[in-house]
Amino acid sequence: MFPSRGGAHTRPEDLFAGRYAVDGALPWGGLVTYYRGSAEGTPLILCVLPMDTSRSLPAEAAFSELAHRLGAIQSRTVPRVLDAGVIDGVPYLAFQDTRGTLLSDLLRDRPLSSLDVLRLATDVLNALDAAHAEGLVHGDLTPNNIIVTRDRNRRLSARVVGLGVLPLLRRHPDASARAAHTGSGKHAVSYMAPELFGGGVFEPASDLYAAGALLHHMTTGNPPAIWETEDGFDDLPGLTDVIRRAMAKHPIQRYPDAASMRTALEWIEVESAKRNPQTQDIAPWMETSHIGSIPVAALNTSRPPAHVSSSHPAGKILSTSGARPIPIAPVIVEPRDLGAERHWVRLALLLMLLGALAFFGYRLSAQNGAAGSEAPQGLEPGATDGR
Repeated sequence: MFPSRGGAHTRPEDLFAGRYAVDGALPWGGLVTYYRGSAEGTPLILCVLPMDTSRSLPAEAAFSELAHRLGAIQSRTVPRVLDAGVIDGVPYLAFQDTRGTLLSDLLRDRPLSSLDVLRLATDVLNALDAAHAEGLVHGDLTPNNIIVTRDRNRRLSARVVGLGVLPLLRRHPDASARAAHTGSGKHAVSYMAPELFGGGVFEPASDLYAAGALLHHMTTGNPPAIWETEDGFDDLPGLTDVIRRAMAKHPIQRYPDAASMRTALEWIEVESAKRNPQTQDIAPWMETSHIGSIPVAALNTSRPPAHVSSSHPAGKILSTSGARPIPIAPVIVEPRDLGAERHWVRLALLLMLLGALAFFGYRLSAQNGAAGSEAPQGLEPGATDGR
């Protein structure tokens, strides 16, 4: 449930009446509420944020920006945004239909296999890479915000939800009673970077810290703590070094970006397959890395290959038909033309200089005119020229 303007709670069926049919709640996330819904027979996911934007115009503008940044992400690891809006002060997002199991449910029984750890972590880092490219920080990367599916070949894949929600709530406490929340799930605190406890700003580095915590949780079955053991990492040589770097106390000591951390995992996959060919369900390296994109020529080298970042083409938010929602107006940020700015600065300085010169010229001519109009000091009163 979520608050309306009057402080009461509006049923989702009433809120989305005339727009979407609500089919039931989902146990995803923790900060936001997810529902299965449909529009004209098309299934989708509805995400309702615990905010009342009618209390804060900046909060509504920030939600609009979040919605459009999410709509610009084009990655299979992030559900595509179909619609976004505000109804009676309540902001919502509509995503493409997504099926799967929460990663937190998979981690209740046992750790995951080494190959599943690498695959899921790579998907998560792909999602972070795409989000960071659009200027979004997740801020709440926990197993409760990762949806896991299994294809017909029994291979696991992950999709990340909840991008940008916790940073949005923290920035606008006047519009949300959950602004001080620490995250989603009972282990959320273990995933928060140290700088966030001191009121630090959400940055991509804090997401990489959470990704390191996720690697530890998936490999050992337990959330991270102060640990020096190598138990549980036998099949993944070097993974402890990746986790320690990702979870470094100071952000500058972590990986520079999600793509760099993903490359480190791809290299671990190579080394793991070399050492454990019977336990790794990986192709014999005839073309490229099974998970990533390491070329064959790099497999026999002693160091990981340089990362080549991929581009994420811009997308857009699509709106389906309906009667009641208040549409989100696009947030248009005009790109800064630094060349034009420099031109106007130079022109302004030149005009100021010309104005100063004209002023001093006027003062100088005025002083000279005053001096020329004074009577000669050497002539006595009544005297005439030549006398």
